[in-house]
Amino acid sequence: MSPTPAQPSDSGSSGAESAAEPAGESAGGPAITLEDQDAVADVERYCTRAKVMSDTGVRLQVVGSVLAAWVSVLQPRGLGDQVPVVLGLRTFRLVEGRHDGFDAVFALSSVLERLARMTSTGSTAFTPPPVAEQAAWAAVTPPRTGWTPAATVSDDELQQIARDGIRELADALPADPGASMVAQARAAVWGRLLGASSPDGEDGFLPAGAAFAAHGLGFLTREGTTSVHTSGPWVRLTGPAGFVLCRRPMQL
Repeated sequence: MSPTPAQPSDSGSSGAESAAEPAGESAGGPAITLEDQDAVADVERYCTRAKVMSDTGVRLQVVGSVLAAWVSVLQPRGLGDQVPVVLGLRTFRLVEGRHDGFDAVFALSSVLERLARMTSTGSTAFTPPPVAEQAAWAAVTPPRTGWTPAATVSDDELQQIARDGIRELADALPADPGASMVAQARAAVWGRLLGASSPDGEDGFLPAGAAFAAHGLGFLTREGTTSVHTSGPWVRLTGPAGFVLCRRPMQL
């Protein structure tokens, strides 16, 4: 069975936040063997959901005998865009750790094509695509240490925040909006800070975009709970199915 994700916290048990720079233009290499067919199906579901939300690639990183799969759900589209950086992370056990240090970004369509072939043939050996991609978001690395517990939130509440935001965006945008209007609407909805005000007077600590990512990537369960940690401008949602790491918008 696919494991519960390793905790990307101060202990560094998954090592996922110790991200090196993405690999260059050429990647590929020997097959990375997942634990079983359940894990193959799990990776395929995760990548399918990510592609629907933001088709900006998947970063595959091997740390010991763990495969960390990073995706970007939201990212600023230019200077002044107040949309938060929102990353999704899932980890999967590998049969062995001889690929430790592998780190590259691939097109989601290429990865999904290989996963579908693995499912049809009953294989658990993933052969990386021969060509890697460059993705600016892959160079954004959340902190490994300094995480402080901030809250425990019900998954039902996060689901509602995400659904309300999706509906608000649909109502706010005309049939053929310009890029500037879309950016402003996305920032207004997904950059909105939720949660209790901090002692220094800040309005909140949790961008609504984090709830959107957790909902869209399938990390929330009915009547479940998600823990929230903060570290500087970063917020992390942690649940049994995966992690959302979100950097609050930079104030100009």
